[in-house]
Amino acid sequence: MATGLDREQWLAALENIAACLDRSGTPIRLCLIGSVACVFGGMAARTSRDLDVWKPASDYDLLELRRAVEAAGLAFDPKTTLDPDKPYVQLVEPGPTQVGTFEPVLVEKIGRLMIYRPPVENLIASKLVRGDARDVEDVIFLASKYQTALAAVRGVAETFVDPGRRQALENLVYLKIVDSVSVDKQND
Repeated sequence: MATGLDREQWLAALENIAACLDRSGTPIRLCLIGSVACVFGGMAARTSRDLDVWKPASDYDLLELRRAVEAAGLAFDPKTTLDPDKPYVQLVEPGPTQVGTFEPVLVEKIGRLMIYRPPVENLIASKLVRGDARDVEDVIFLASKYQTALAAVRGVAETFVDPGRRQALENLVYLKIVDSVSVDKQND
């Protein structure tokens, strides 16, 4: 698998997408979830091959977005095959991926392109559903950087539908470890 893009490369890709949009029209609102939240959050050496767009919190014209993404040199919402060397924009709907309800947080404005993300507790709870090694690294980074309360993450996870709810709540143990390490460091 090819390596992903870092913060500067994703920012350049988003600038290219924005440049490929018509100059006039309503703003295009993309709410990013997944690894890119850590990439934009400043996680050292974190990269991502995909840019996950949470459809329920985004607002765009599908054809205009597709044209702009493809004109910028990225694949758009691949469903069957992936080019291992080509980064892509993926449209994500509720289902196995759960993020909860939230008010999006503005990350960047690039021309007509408005980039948002969920609050950190929603991102962490979402990553706890899958809980693979990279997700755990992301959870630890996000919780440490933003000093996210365990109770806030638990509150989001409790709104998820099973089996995601159960998995996220079981994986809260990773946040408990981060909390205990933080407390130990304060006591030193």
